[in-house]
Amino acid sequence: MKKTGIIWIFFVVLFVNMATIALAQHNTMVKKIDYMNDKLTIVGMNDFMPFSDYVEGKAYGSRILRSAFLNPLVNTLKSHSVIWEPAHFNSFNNPKYDQLAFKTRFGEYNIFLGAYAHTKKFVGLELIYPAVVSNPIHIISLPENSEKIKNMDTLKNLRGLVVDAEAYDDFSARKIEELNVTHVATSYEAYEKLFTEQADYIIGGLYYNRMMSSRYGLDPFLSYSKQPLFKIPVFVALSKSTPKFSLYKKALEKAFSDPNFGNEVKAEILRMVEDELTQNSGIVPPSFVRKDEEKVEVPIIEDQQKPHGHVIEQKIETKSFDEVLEGI
Repeated sequence: MKKTGIIWIFFVVLFVNMATIALAQHNTMVKKIDYMNDKLTIVGMNDFMPFSDYVEGKAYGSRILRSAFLNPLVNTLKSHSVIWEPAHFNSFNNPKYDQLAFKTRFGEYNIFLGAYAHTKKFVGLELIYPAVVSNPIHIISLPENSEKIKNMDTLKNLRGLVVDAEAYDDFSARKIEELNVTHVATSYEAYEKLFTEQADYIIGGLYYNRMMSSRYGLDPFLSYSKQPLFKIPVFVALSKSTPKFSLYKKALEKAFSDPNFGNEVKAEILRMVEDELTQNSGIVPPSFVRKDEEKVEVPIIEDQQKPHGHVIEQKIETKSFDEVLEGI
């Protein structure tokens, strides 16, 4: 009986030890999943203000990422104890944004700020829904030309410009091409053609052009259409090659569904635009601006986002182009 009792005690102790080891392993696995502790690298387009761009950093020759998405996104990641870092680039060797999207697709970077749905450059990236902000695309003109622009027919008969440095989704790009616009490389070139009467209007993003034109002292002289041609939903995208991809996707979708997240992003847009305008106030415009050029009342940025809430998909496809242009 004593021998049998010793054997039973041995098996009980062995069982308890095995159960303790298994429980410890389980707790370790749960902890690792809960904290999602792989380091994520955040990247975005080089020139897509205020959704993402790169500015001079403190270190010589470096450029650092800034974005209206960045602070709200980082706060979300911190709440899950996620280790993160924004990508840094050399000032003289910035990759193009389609290269950045390609590298994100294959896992070199994990999170891409400023992607569009149904757009070839971003195929293969996981867009995080809902889109909490959109990029309003407007008709930009001189005040004396703004009354000429009433519908698609008038646009087709006027000389339009589109800047290749700006980013559009494929649908909007196709619609813009129907207007037979001329492509120019930079915003400065477009503004110069507008002021020297080589063009009648520019198609461009409200935020981007408010910020960019202020750098040349031109913001007070430009007139914007009362309504946007398009409101293109702008997304944060996740690489499908990211470890624990499904966990990150679920956490981000939950955060983005909270109205507070969208409000934080919109507040960041307002702050970034206002900071840029303040920083560039007093800049003397180029010589191609006539001395008698009249300053105009520019649109209030905050009105662009308030009535629309979460934008899930490109609604513009349900309307004809003329319907969208009516009332501009």
